[in-house]
Amino acid sequence: MKKAMMFLLSVLSFSLVFFNQAAAIADDDEKYHFDDLEQIDDFLYWQARSWQVIDSRSLIIRISPAQSYLLILDQNIWALRYTEEISISSRNSRVRTNVDLVSVPNQAARRGRIEAIYLLPDRESRQHVYEQIRGIESEDLNAPRSDLIIDDRVI
Repeated sequence: MKKAMMFLLSVLSFSLVFFNQAAAIADDDEKYHFDDLEQIDDFLYWQARSWQVIDSRSLIIRISPAQSYLLILDQNIWALRYTEEISISSRNSRVRTNVDLVSVPNQAARRGRIEAIYLLPDRESRQHVYEQIRGIESEDLNAPRSDLIIDDRVI
């Protein structure tokens, strides 16, 4: 009887842990969805001027002071938050969702496939995504990071 009770308690505690983790993952994924922004399939890589990491799964690629793209990756790349250089693959002069990858050069970091690209038409939209993903007030969004490498070119 004690063994059966212990088994039931073990199954119950495992189930609670599993459901709590599943709920946390669902909440985490929700912060990367933006119904109010236009989701696009690709952009021209030669337009990119600078970049800024939001967290280990998202970054903003700046095209001009008025236009940017939000890239959401399929997995966390922890080194992304601490690097001064990133690499983005592209094909036929375009960076595409579900095809191209973001990685940190010269490190044993994983590569993240670009899961979604959102058009950020203005500073307010950049601030909105930053606050939603980070869950805090935005830092200086006008301070771009250093080197952006697309197809082995430093921009």
